Amino acid sequence: MHRKVYKLGDIEKILTYVPAIFISLLTVASLIILFLVTQYREHSEIELYTQQQAFIEQNHLASYISDVDTQVKKDLTKVEAKLKRSVHILKGISMGLGEGSQKEQHLVRHIKALELEGGVKFLLFDNALNILHGQKVAHSIRTLIFGEKHGKRHLDITLMYMKSQGNDSSMSWKNDLTKTIQLSYFVMEEHAQIYIGAFSSVDYFRNLTTTAYINAIASGLYNPEGYYFWFYDQARNKVYNLENHMRWQEGRLLSKKSILYKIGKYDISIGITQLKRDKAAQYDRTIMEIKKQLIHKRNVIALIIMLLSIVLLIFTVIFSDFIKKIFAAFTRREERRSRQISGLKERYELAVVASNDGLWDTNFKTKKTFFSKKWLDMLGYERGDIRSYDDWLSIIHPDDVHRVIEDIRAHTSDEEKEHLVCEYRLKKKNGDYIWVLGRGKAFVDEEGKPIRLSMMSMDIDEKKAADKKLKALVEKELAKNERKRRMLIQQNKMAAMGEMIGAIAHQWRQPLNNISLILHFIRDNAKSKSFVEEKMDDFVNRAKVQIEYMSHTIDDFRDFYQPSKEKGSFCVSEAIRTTLTIMGTQIEKHHIGVEIEGEAMEVNGYENEFKQAILNILSNAKDAIVTKKAQKGKFQGKIAITIVEDTIRIYNNGGAADQQVLERMFEPYFTTKFEDKGTGIGLYMTKMIIENSMGGEISAHNRDEGVEFIIKGMQ
Repeated sequence: MHRKVYKLGDIEKILTYVPAIFISLLTVASLIILFLVTQYREHSEIELYTQQQAFIEQNHLASYISDVDTQVKKDLTKVEAKLKRSVHILKGISMGLGEGSQKEQHLVRHIKALELEGGVKFLLFDNALNILHGQKVAHSIRTLIFGEKHGKRHLDITLMYMKSQGNDSSMSWKNDLTKTIQLSYFVMEEHAQIYIGAFSSVDYFRNLTTTAYINAIASGLYNPEGYYFWFYDQARNKVYNLENHMRWQEGRLLSKKSILYKIGKYDISIGITQLKRDKAAQYDRTIMEIKKQLIHKRNVIALIIMLLSIVLLIFTVIFSDFIKKIFAAFTRREERRSRQISGLKERYELAVVASNDGLWDTNFKTKKTFFSKKWLDMLGYERGDIRSYDDWLSIIHPDDVHRVIEDIRAHTSDEEKEHLVCEYRLKKKNGDYIWVLGRGKAFVDEEGKPIRLSMMSMDIDEKKAADKKLKALVEKELAKNERKRRMLIQQNKMAAMGEMIGAIAHQWRQPLNNISLILHFIRDNAKSKSFVEEKMDDFVNRAKVQIEYMSHTIDDFRDFYQPSKEKGSFCVSEAIRTTLTIMGTQIEKHHIGVEIEGEAMEVNGYENEFKQAILNILSNAKDAIVTKKAQKGKFQGKIAITIVEDTIRIYNNGGAADQQVLERMFEPYFTTKFEDKGTGIGLYMTKMIIENSMGGEISAHNRDEGVEFIIKGMQ
């Protein structure tokens, strides 16, 4: 049987008509219930009034009994106070006796003296449960607890129970068989570690209760107005104050209609009697008044119900009209939303088709996985070839599967990774592998365990091939750029050659003069008899020395300008000294002092390129000193080179540089010299060599009216 599906129109009719029908039925039901309740109320109130008189008498009787019981408890409280006072007296005596072997004997004598005064029995025992006084009292309590069991163990348990109640403990010992009570009060004398207990004499509850009731009746303090109490002793068949005469009478005169409160366990009863009764006329008047009041209330309530029903029906009509308007607006809104959802669904489907992505979704709880048709077509599979998450893992390339699993684990364990993005290879049905880009999200439960994984897969095989080709092109271009960079370095060396040629010429001028003088001397003295062969050999050797010096100079310049092809380990200080040798003539020409200090430092790199970088720095330092000398006249130029750990500091006192110059001095083609004296690529090439070829860092700053270059961090 099919369940009915309610439409909005059905719901509208229900909300329109059901409230009105419900209110009408509720009104009829309310009037019927009102009539029945009124009838029941009339019967109940008449019966209640009938019982009221008896209740009043019972209430007076209960109040009287409660007051007498309170008096009985007060009597027991007085007994308890007496016991407490007696125990504390003994405790004070015990503490006053101090220590000694005779202490217990003296204390027992005081106990016996107090017992002779009457009404109190004492029990004295120590922490080891040894009874020092009051054997009979202890045995009677043991009998009360255990009955006929008189063993030493039962007596110890009795004493342990008294001991467990703690210091300043009050107890009552009731015997339900004999209907007696005995009170006790215990304290502990801490110094002597003994327990002192006082017991009242055994009394009968019946005697206490009977005496209290007779005294209360005789005093007349508890009699309510218009009533008096009397006491009936069933065991003696005697009645006290039966006719309010304050005397005992025979029990046969007792009326069966009198209100009694029986205390069965003591075989006694307490009754109450009204002094005068004249209630017939009052009863009829009260009954009529009850009926009139209930009829009036019933009419008023019925009128209120009818008015409320009319008001509710009016509001129902208004509410129905309001509901119709709401449903009409809701229907229009839902139709508009439905059109929007249809449009969004259509756009989503078009977007999925346009993205050319395949969708797959797996539910880890149900172990079910869905693969879209596009995903299957992308790999050449048919529906049913790939069924589960494990099947998907099995077609991932072996080199990629562990990385993909780790990416999924990292995504599910890291809350900051909102989406999973990974690239991997999947096996097609024909056995080939294609690269895909997976994008999706894993959903986890409260414990962080994945419960669902949804992914979109895009075929990026062609893109990967293009990326590989592009990477090869980039590497090729980088190699070209590296060759161009080295050519630029070499060109920078060649640019500095013009200045170096002058240095070579200056270094050759003196040896050439010496050779010229030797040749003239040989020519002038060759025909002289005194010019022997030995002198001839001496001058030839001198000429050879000058020629070797010139040849060595040429070799130094040739090695310096030869580009380095491979990295190698070299000593930084030796490379700097070689560079200073190349510039030696220029430095000497301008009378510049050079100092080298520091440690030996080995680095791995291109030695000649490093020398070129140092040459550029020294050349700029020399130019700065020369410029400053031209401006100030007499001035001692200085270049200081310090090598400490992995840092090289090259300082010159050729004057501080402007902040703008410091910020831009390593930029290409930036120079502060005239166009015919500088190209602006020297320090730029220095930075490129130090940072790109040597893996270090270079910076410059002003110091002591000069500039200091700092090179550090070379490999």
